[in-house]
Amino acid sequence: MNPIQDYIGQLHNTLDILPEALISVAIDILHEARLSQRQIFIMGNGGSASTASHMVCDLSKNTRKKDLPNFRVIGLTDNMAIFSALANDEGYENVFAGQLVSFVHPGDVVVAISASGNSPNVLKAVELANQMGARTIGMTGFDGGKLGKMVEINLHVPSNVIEHVEDIHLMLEHLITKALRNADSRGWSSKMALAYERAIVVDNGLEADRARLSLDLFYKINNEVCGKPTTYDLLGRILQICIEELDANSGSIMLFDEQGNINSAALVHAGQIQALPTPYMEEAARNGLAGWVVENRQATLVPSTQHDPRWLHREYEDGKETPRSAVSAPLIYEDRVAGVLTLVNSRPDGFTYEHLVLLAAVAASISNACIQASLYPTT
Repeated sequence: MNPIQDYIGQLHNTLDILPEALISVAIDILHEARLSQRQIFIMGNGGSASTASHMVCDLSKNTRKKDLPNFRVIGLTDNMAIFSALANDEGYENVFAGQLVSFVHPGDVVVAISASGNSPNVLKAVELANQMGARTIGMTGFDGGKLGKMVEINLHVPSNVIEHVEDIHLMLEHLITKALRNADSRGWSSKMALAYERAIVVDNGLEADRARLSLDLFYKINNEVCGKPTTYDLLGRILQICIEELDANSGSIMLFDEQGNINSAALVHAGQIQALPTPYMEEAARNGLAGWVVENRQATLVPSTQHDPRWLHREYEDGKETPRSAVSAPLIYEDRVAGVLTLVNSRPDGFTYEHLVLLAAVAASISNACIQASLYPTT
């Protein structure tokens, strides 16, 4: 067979079965990051490093519009000094995570490009991104590798031909850039909702399940705000929604004033809501998991509370405490941690990194809800 026709024919067949719905979701995640001025980090090895650099260039320059903010995009493959220093001193597997740890915040977006989906340095960086509550988008080929199962959105090129995979990754980068250049600031959330619904129909996997759950939470939280409830009702109801939807058994939400004191709070335990800050919540905000989240400004996962030093243990339990798992995320307002949302599962390892990623996204929605309901003190 003619090698030219063979190459083009196979490429055409692969293009026909790309996950269009998930591509649309990825575009909207990036557009949301642009509108909220979140950071976007992009990485890859070898040919994928070139694609990553190309995408950084295109998002930075070729999407500029007068009525929209510029993308805050950072390439993790482009600073050879820090790249080579990390490789030499800490191992090649740390060249991306070693950079990412200094900058990434919950709600930022990390784009990982790997044809095999198994590059150790990429996997380590994505694992860190998930721990930090960032949103993750992967571009993979072959069977998707480990990366395809770790990211929130996997743009998988279903081909075992490395050249085709890299061709299409670059094409996807150009497609995404063009779509973002033509986007505007109106109606993006409704467009994202439509894309999520399409993803649910097309793909019954992790991406669709997470998209549906995130969307449901977004609507439920905003519906609560529309009712203009009291602070007590709003915080308690939001917390109940999160507990119900994220497989938790209990949880708390705290809002802080500008001095870092608890301004208002809600605690749900055994289905009962308590609205006033308890001494235990105040101690947790200083020395417990919530205090760690405030100090580090990042979401975190505690697989087991039994041996984690960040978890505040009650003295009266005297070492007899049943191990549990917990996830906690900050609520950011005007560049400060204005609150903390914490959920607890009665089983160790009851929460996964997937729960952490979703909680970080939910925390952003809750923070917006608190702004709309005027629960944060104004400066």
